Amino acid sequence: MADERPGWLRTLEILLGLVSIGFALVAVYNHEYTSGTVPSLLVFAILLNAVRIFSEGGMRQLPAFLRGVRLSLGLAAAAVAAAVILLPGLSFTTFTLLIAVVLAFQGFDRLANVVHLAFPKWLRAGALTVGLASLVFGGLLVALPRLTTVTLVAVLALAVLMSGIEGIVVGIQPTTKKQQTLVKLVVFALFYGFVNVNWIDLYYNRVPGYHLWLIMTYMAPFVVLLVFQGLKDWQLALSLGLLVSLVNDLGYYVSGDLIFGFHKKLIPWLYGQLGFEGNKDLFTFQGGFFTFRVTSYLMGASIYIRFAVVILILYHWWRQPAEGPQPPKPSSAFK
Repeated sequence: MADERPGWLRTLEILLGLVSIGFALVAVYNHEYTSGTVPSLLVFAILLNAVRIFSEGGMRQLPAFLRGVRLSLGLAAAAVAAAVILLPGLSFTTFTLLIAVVLAFQGFDRLANVVHLAFPKWLRAGALTVGLASLVFGGLLVALPRLTTVTLVAVLALAVLMSGIEGIVVGIQPTTKKQQTLVKLVVFALFYGFVNVNWIDLYYNRVPGYHLWLIMTYMAPFVVLLVFQGLKDWQLALSLGLLVSLVNDLGYYVSGDLIFGFHKKLIPWLYGQLGFEGNKDLFTFQGGFFTFRVTSYLMGASIYIRFAVVILILYHWWRQPAEGPQPPKPSSAFK
């Protein structure tokens, strides 16, 4: 039995995924972590994910037992999340424990997808990753003896972000092997840029010709793609490398705040990255034998151009039909 989700459910999953990612980004870029608004915003995103779980549980092609499990977990997660939102006077400890319970419910729901062998392997792999991560995040909230609001926001933002990305991927529902490969490559590029490249950029940015090395680091994993697939896929390799560069330029201090313990005021920093500070110098490009100053205008223009190129190339590659076996040429005897 294939995973044939109705159109309304796929649309709902994509929309809820986008909203969840939006809430996570708002929470991350809000440096006033002492405000109760930010955690509440993330709890609302978790509530929306519970709605998604409940909606998926109503799929008729699911076995009756699995439908019951998923509907129950979705309803329980939604009830607890709603209680957290509607009871603002909860103590910090109670608030944290209830959120941990919701994350546990959502983690078990994703793991329920894994045991249903009729689901495609790519869907079960994504569900396994998000399910285990949700359980780990919930466990962290309970296990950390000196949990602060900053840590709580970071953990919830990561949980919401992962759920949002999975929801979009499931809603898109790649149908061909080529589309599934593209989704995997994009997810890898996002992770590689957000964690690996940003870690390098935050801590090891003093070497000679640093920015040339950084550009080569963007492209390094995708050169392997060209080695095995040939130059015919150079556009795909280029777009993935550019995607990594965008994750670096728009996310290295986000990564620093969430993962590496930085406390950067992200809104002013992003304001400069997007070109809103005019001719103000942001940094000096270190190219070894040459250098030049990078202004806010220049950085913003490069981000917008790269974003357009990435979208156009990836969309073209997604829509291009997969190469199938070619029909045999007729023998000369039949000409």
